[in-house]
Amino acid sequence: MLIGILSDTHGLLRQEVIDAFKGVDLIIHAGDIDNKAVIDRLEEIAPVTVVRGNADKEWAENLPETAIEEFLGNKIYVIHNKGKIHDDLTGISIIIYGHSHKYSLVEKDGQVWFNPGCCGKRKPEQEVSFALLEISGSGQFEFRKRVIDNSGQDSRLPKDIDRIISKAMDMTDKGKTHKEIAKKLKISEELAESICRMYLTHPGVDVAGILQRIS
Repeated sequence: MLIGILSDTHGLLRQEVIDAFKGVDLIIHAGDIDNKAVIDRLEEIAPVTVVRGNADKEWAENLPETAIEEFLGNKIYVIHNKGKIHDDLTGISIIIYGHSHKYSLVEKDGQVWFNPGCCGKRKPEQEVSFALLEISGSGQFEFRKRVIDNSGQDSRLPKDIDRIISKAMDMTDKGKTHKEIAKKLKISEELAESICRMYLTHPGVDVAGILQRIS
């Protein structure tokens, strides 16, 4: 049994994650999805178990706060924020959570607590990670950490890229050229041109969608 695990995508589903999850039996997303399109794309790869995160608003109101799965005698409990666990975890083998954006694998009182880290939009200094979980029997499982190298990708993007994209979209609507936008927002003409092109060629795209395409 092979399970892909991710969390805190915040509207950005990276190609490295899609490639790594090909062939898995199940995908678990521990919340802060921020965009239904992320789940739709994951469901094209494998069945998805997903819980709602604190950043998942109206569109996600029907998503559960917690989920329980069982495979080969191993019960898996999923929640976004482990600080909000109120359930009895007796009999649970693995607790999967997110929220902190930090990869963590800890065994405590016979249970494994696992956070795959953040693999979507994050602060420039944060690691980008997700994981694969292979289960071979009761009490027999292995987590495989995957880290995405973004040294050549996101380093060119400003820390306030969300705000920049939003303002560039507004300026584009007002007829401003990418050169004018670059000057006003103090960004490179290359970045301004990329944002404008994505906005104009993908009707209805939002800030997260543009960021996913230019990252």
